[in-house]
Amino acid sequence: MIINTFLCILFSYFLTYLIIPIFKKKSWVSLPNKRTSHRGIVPVGGSLGFISIGSISFILDKEYYIFLFLLLSLIGMADDLKSLDNKLRLFIQTVIGIIFSTLIFEESIFNFQISPNYLLIGNILIIALLTFLFVSIVNFTNFADGLDGLVGSSMIIIFLFAAYLLNINYIFLVGGLIGFLILNWYPAKVFMGDSGSYFLGSVYCSCVFLSNSWINFFALLIIASPLYLDVMLCVVRRYLHKQNIFKPHKLNLYQRLNQSGLNHWQVSSIYMMSKTLLGLSFVFGNINYMIFTALIIIAVGFYLDSHVALPFKKAIKLN
Repeated sequence: MIINTFLCILFSYFLTYLIIPIFKKKSWVSLPNKRTSHRGIVPVGGSLGFISIGSISFILDKEYYIFLFLLLSLIGMADDLKSLDNKLRLFIQTVIGIIFSTLIFEESIFNFQISPNYLLIGNILIIALLTFLFVSIVNFTNFADGLDGLVGSSMIIIFLFAAYLLNINYIFLVGGLIGFLILNWYPAKVFMGDSGSYFLGSVYCSCVFLSNSWINFFALLIIASPLYLDVMLCVVRRYLHKQNIFKPHKLNLYQRLNQSGLNHWQVSSIYMMSKTLLGLSFVFGNINYMIFTALIIIAVGFYLDSHVALPFKKAIKLN
């Protein structure tokens, strides 16, 4: 297992390293602007390594719904290279979400024992809920991909936790992410792009939906909460300020911390450490310790938001 994981790290690193000049030559790059947090021309699509490793791992484990995630990654790649219409992108995500939710419904933790009289309508409502969660998480993961190393490092901790709770095979995806993170850490030489964030968001959804107990279900939600709560609360605040929530911006807490003077690696480390603490509180304690730790981290987040980060209203004016 250790040797295979190390090989995954090497494969992902070298594949990502090799595609950097190819993407630059073809101008498949992200250009800096006032809505981004990076400097210089950086290639996108660096997710090819960890997507390949994750996909092979799922296929060998006979989890064939991974092909839906690959299709979503292709849509993300198309969006990276030529921005797609928001409605079209949302429609495709919803269709894939419906198919995925229907396929895994019987195995999911949401397969409740519903009265036969309400079986059909009950199942339809649950599949609709799963689809909504799927589309939301996929987009939240994409919205979170705004600083060097942030999503990559966060997902390493999340999938390490999933390997501990659910299936050790997630460790191979962790290896792929580590290989990518070496090149994505500040200053990033490559970005994962929408293709990578869509894939990771989809795989995370599969972890959550296919949890083998409600305790593990909530544990997987909680360990990802520092990243996803940041994005979710920002979406709500932007909506209340009558902004287009799909329009690029720099209003998330992680972005405003960066604007206040913290470096990319410092902000990414804060989020990574918070997830590590949450995971350890569960491994060496239980779900109650994890909830208590999460409350402390949320309190720290509010402190950072109000006393350290660039104020939200001021950031709006700068956008």
